[in-house]
Amino acid sequence: MLQLRDSLGNFMRCSLGDGSTAYFWFDYWTELGPLYTMFGPSGPRSLRISLDATVAEAVVDGSWHLPPARSELAETLQIILTTIPPPVQANGHDVYLWRGGRTSGFIKSFSSRVTWDLLRVASPVVDWHSTVWFKEQIPRCSFITWLSMLARLPTRDRLLSWGLNVPSACVLCDNGVESHSHLFFECSYATAVWSCFCGRFLDSPPVALSSIVSYCHQLQGSHSASAGIVIKLLLQIIVYQLWRERNMRIFRGSSVPAASFFRVVDRAMRDRLLSLRVSAIAPPSPSLLELYFWFISPFS
Repeated sequence: MLQLRDSLGNFMRCSLGDGSTAYFWFDYWTELGPLYTMFGPSGPRSLRISLDATVAEAVVDGSWHLPPARSELAETLQIILTTIPPPVQANGHDVYLWRGGRTSGFIKSFSSRVTWDLLRVASPVVDWHSTVWFKEQIPRCSFITWLSMLARLPTRDRLLSWGLNVPSACVLCDNGVESHSHLFFECSYATAVWSCFCGRFLDSPPVALSSIVSYCHQLQGSHSASAGIVIKLLLQIIVYQLWRERNMRIFRGSSVPAASFFRVVDRAMRDRLLSLRVSAIAPPSPSLLELYFWFISPFS
């Protein structure tokens, strides 16, 4: 209990009202912090205030009521108390305040977002975050793309680095060591799939995840920004389906020829774009589905 309240002290304060709910020893109601941390187990005995006492119990007839100071700690506390008005019922209930931000003071409302931002150790923002996380994403595809961006999928080169006895060859083309870059871009199977979706915006199959990210950044803020959404969605679906195809071949022994695989991706693209509201694109701009048909779809 003490450790919890002590850790909360960085995020929560108690603004005294009538002192009936604030704990004298454990709540952060003075600038000294929780007084139990300062005085230790001997504090209740030296100040003659019980361990579970409220702040109101340290007040008698409207004044602070503590025994004469017999230590520097007790003297410091009494000096601090001269700057704090004793709690009275007319002040209403005690109020607990939460830190409002890294540079803000304490406020009455609690925000889980702000508190999490204070608790976490922030890492630098990666340049590919908007390529993975965007409104039109498909969650399962975004998750696999996120892992591929971090190079955390259990590809065969990683399994070998962990000491596992597995083949190193790419299961899709049986040529080259299966790595993230090979599986999604260098593999002849993957290249054939990407070639089917090359159009006015993608002149040739991308060579790496970074090239797609860079290209999407170029499209942001331009008249072609909507095409960037289509390309990001296409990237995620191809990565997801290639990873799924790889696993199907390993664990189920089934496969889809490269010449037909693009139909799986195309169907997933159409289904997702059809599910989006047309109003998301302000008229007279074409819808995302129309952009897909015009710029990318092999069936257009």
